[in-house]
Amino acid sequence: MDDARLKKRVQEIAESVKNVRFEDLCTLLDNHIKPFCEARGLSYDHRNPPGSHHVFTVGSDTFSVGKPHGQGTSLLKKRYVESFLEAMEKINLYE
Repeated sequence: MDDARLKKRVQEIAESVKNVRFEDLCTLLDNHIKPFCEARGLSYDHRNPPGSHHVFTVGSDTFSVGKPHGQGTSLLKKRYVESFLEAMEKINLYE
C-alpha cells in the first residue's frame, strides 16, 4: 500500500472510531504500518502477551489494543482507536 492510500485508510478509521474491528486494525498495523516504519528506520513491534491485550510500538509510541470479548462483538473501544491515531499522527500518517 503506498503512502497516500495508507494515509487515506488511517483517515477512514479516524472518521469512524466506533466502527473499527480488532482484526482490521491488527492487519493494517502488521501488514502495512510495519513495512512503512521499517522503510523509514522507525521501530515497530507487536507483542501479544498472555491475555486479551496486544501491545504495539510504532516509532517512539507504545499503545495497547484490547481484543473485544463477549458474544457478537468484534468492534474496538474508542480509546484504543484514539491511541492508534495518536501514534499515526507522530509518524505523519494522520493529521
